[in-house]
Amino acid sequence: MFSTLSAFEFQQKFSDQNSCLQYLAELKWKDGYVCKKCGCKSFTKGYHPFARRCSSCRYDESASAHTIFHNLKFSLQRAFYAVFRYCKKKGISSYELAKEIGVSQPTAWLFHCKIQQTFESSGKNPLTGEVHIDEFVTGGPEKGKPGRSNGKKKKTLIMVEVRPGSKTGLVYCRKIADFKKDTLYPIIEATVSKDAKVITDEYPSYDKLIERFPKAKQRKSNTGKGFPILHQQIMNMKGWLRGIHHQCSDKHYQKYLNEYCFRTNRRNSEQYIFRNIMQRVVSIKTKTFKELSADAA
Repeated sequence: MFSTLSAFEFQQKFSDQNSCLQYLAELKWKDGYVCKKCGCKSFTKGYHPFARRCSSCRYDESASAHTIFHNLKFSLQRAFYAVFRYCKKKGISSYELAKEIGVSQPTAWLFHCKIQQTFESSGKNPLTGEVHIDEFVTGGPEKGKPGRSNGKKKKTLIMVEVRPGSKTGLVYCRKIADFKKDTLYPIIEATVSKDAKVITDEYPSYDKLIERFPKAKQRKSNTGKGFPILHQQIMNMKGWLRGIHHQCSDKHYQKYLNEYCFRTNRRNSEQYIFRNIMQRVVSIKTKTFKELSADAA
């Protein structure tokens, strides 16, 4: 499995179309082949390189089928490089990517959206131990709309594990419509372990959390000084969004939150990010252009 951030090694590994197809095939069928049409586990050689043809119904499936690499408007090598480029440092904007792989900005943006599908959390790793929770807004200042006031700013709930030695653990962010209990509590319950020591500021919406999390408590924020790790992540997220993507629309905001959390939660194993993304590519259900462009739920 490819696990490095070296551009030189990447070029050596994926030197042509077939090397990319071979890598996809090895990932896609690493646990064995199962026909998507009839469920048969026996196959023969397919029409295209590294494709597999069902021995029963004769369905021919290419290595790129049912992945974000299927029916691209540019070469598979360029697409692989695009994924690799997103793994470098803090990411890349669609404008910059378009220049690097020689495609139009709309084409680069669409492929970026496809890559972002892999950043969504599986929900299998709830936050444990001490968990700090707060909300924040992104967007420029609005006259007469300070703090948590409902304006045009995008609202976000952030949950951060605080490990021994004041170290940051996992980070999860969710776009929210408002700061009411009915909005916040279901998200927290779905993300945080029941045994976690949940700590929030003294905002009224959190006063009933103790009924669902026995170890929950509230304490003064002191303009953020009471939650230094939490507010550091908020500053990092805002800085990342401004520095790399400059801005994003409200309907795609959660995708960018997912990307930030995905990168942050793998900050100590960056060399494996490409492999991690590629493993997700072959396992998730790909979306159409209309689905990617639609408003988020």
